[in-house]
Amino acid sequence: MSYFPSQRTQTGALSKLSSGLLGKVFGLLAFALVFASVGGVVGAQIGSGWILPLFIVQIGLMFAVQGLREKEGINMVLLYAFAFVSGMTIGPLVAAYVNAGMGTAVLQAGVVTGAMTAGLGGFALVTKRNLSSWQPYLFVGLLGLLVAMIVNIFVGGSVMYGILSWGGALLFSALLIFDVNRAKYAPDTMGNAVVLTLGIYLDIVNLFLFILRIISGGGPGRR
Repeated sequence: MSYFPSQRTQTGALSKLSSGLLGKVFGLLAFALVFASVGGVVGAQIGSGWILPLFIVQIGLMFAVQGLREKEGINMVLLYAFAFVSGMTIGPLVAAYVNAGMGTAVLQAGVVTGAMTAGLGGFALVTKRNLSSWQPYLFVGLLGLLVAMIVNIFVGGSVMYGILSWGGALLFSALLIFDVNRAKYAPDTMGNAVVLTLGIYLDIVNLFLFILRIISGGGPGRR
């Protein structure tokens, strides 16, 4: 997964701060969010029946971005294509909230996510610590969250739902700090910028989705 780069990205983690790489990452991230927003508008129009096929395409694009990260031009096209398709998969979900009269919850989740992204990203940039030691713990956390969400499909329950929502929000908050922090130390290459942008983008999107679950109290299907 893009959260944990290959050794090529982490080489130089102990070297001087890479301000040039940070500029590339934040620039790419801004455009990726624009593409995702456009994809979300398109996805809201096509309905939920396309979510599974689009999700499969999204997974393929995610691996393509990482595999072709060093291919100048192609890597950026794949990144933006991923963001667009990702937006298309989220669009029907957001539309379902809005149609259920929960548009305010969506807006609040967006504002909270934006504020948290700014705050957590700022902390990751100003801290003098290299947080690469967090990686194994975050990886275990991701696996645990995945297993718990699979179990929740069969077990269910409001308590489990709440635990997963808060746990997911906390986990992706930590991942956001980790990813922004490692962008300070990675070598300044476009390949690294692309794959780091992918990771930060996924952190923000997943943070938004879990915050939306918390604010909405379960979503349109649980009311």
